[in-house]
Amino acid sequence: MPMTSRMRWVRCIHRPLLVSSLLLLAPLNTLAADWTLERSAERALAVAPELKAARAERDRYAGLADEAGRWPNPELEVDFSDELGIQDGSGGWAVKEYAIRQPLPIDGRIGHRADAADKRIEAAEAQQFQHALIMEHRAALAFHRLQWAQARIEQAKDQQGWTQQFAHIGDRRARAGDLSERERLRLNLLHAEAKAELDEARQVRKAALASYRGLLAIDKQASITLAELSRPKTPPALDILRERLDRHPSLRTAAKQVAAARAEVKQARAERLPELTVRMGRERGYINGRKEATNHIGLSVELPLWSQGRGHVDAKQGAAIRQDAERQVTARDLGIRLERSHARLAGVLEHIDEHRTAVLGPADTVLEQTRRGFEQGELTLTELIDAAQANIRATRRYIDLLLEAREHESDLRLAAGLMLTTDYPEQDR
Repeated sequence: MPMTSRMRWVRCIHRPLLVSSLLLLAPLNTLAADWTLERSAERALAVAPELKAARAERDRYAGLADEAGRWPNPELEVDFSDELGIQDGSGGWAVKEYAIRQPLPIDGRIGHRADAADKRIEAAEAQQFQHALIMEHRAALAFHRLQWAQARIEQAKDQQGWTQQFAHIGDRRARAGDLSERERLRLNLLHAEAKAELDEARQVRKAALASYRGLLAIDKQASITLAELSRPKTPPALDILRERLDRHPSLRTAAKQVAAARAEVKQARAERLPELTVRMGRERGYINGRKEATNHIGLSVELPLWSQGRGHVDAKQGAAIRQDAERQVTARDLGIRLERSHARLAGVLEHIDEHRTAVLGPADTVLEQTRRGFEQGELTLTELIDAAQANIRATRRYIDLLLEAREHESDLRLAAGLMLTTDYPEQDR
């Protein structure tokens, strides 16, 4: 029953965040090969609508950034009048004046606006990694729960097999007259309970499989085989994980949002200055009885009598302070979750090793020795049933511990920001 295959904590592979383009092109009936944890994570990223939404949000900020770096459009003004027709007696309407107005951004407000928009793009890109990390965590939990459900089926099949042997032994001894009918029925009851346990395990796997298929968008006709549930490897030291915590997608997102909020404060300060507008026009009219065209250049500026824009600056400063406080909260909570998840995983790994040595192995040995003794008439039925139930409890507990360890391992990856399918391009800088 013990399983030895082990996974790596982080696959340092160079691929884009959404590595799914080739996977999506493959027919679903070709996905019937063994599913690994890494492949499950890749598939989850490929089909997750959450990541599509994150990409769309990034594109939205990119569109806003493109507009933020541009000058405001000029305005064309055309003035039609019947004044000329009245003066020359021709009647009718004609163009009397046309002009162009161009706002002049001053104090670098366009640069500040573009910088704030670029910071929002960076925050949205960091948030894509955050969504990817969360989706990998969900895929890992679904994968390990399906592994656990399959392991329960295998355990129930083994249990049914040897309880059936016990029932045959009981039938044989009952026919020989050295086992009562009540004792024979107890052995058959033990076998019936094993069959019921197998039926329940199959129902549990059916539910786990439905969750796994739904999350990964796998066709119901495609068969799914998984690697066996196994003990995870010992995690990296807590100090090592703490050192790289500042590269956690959640913290990177929070830091980018703080930078964007501070850039928006600078933008609001620049926009407090009144906007200057230049007007260039050409007007036709009669001067000394002759039709003449005159040119005009003018400047206009807003008079900040009622509002000086201080409220906008205060609002942006408040938003920046809130973003920075939220970043500190994120850093604090990640540190707590990291230490807690690391301690829980280390504890359950130690428990697994102790259980395998002190409980699981002896339970198998006691059951086999008791079976032989009962078959030879040296041990009682009660001793056999006690040994069988102890073995069932030990095996089931071992499977549960493996699942618990894998779940804590997934939680630790989430808390540490370790991803299965991607690597951070800046981590070696």
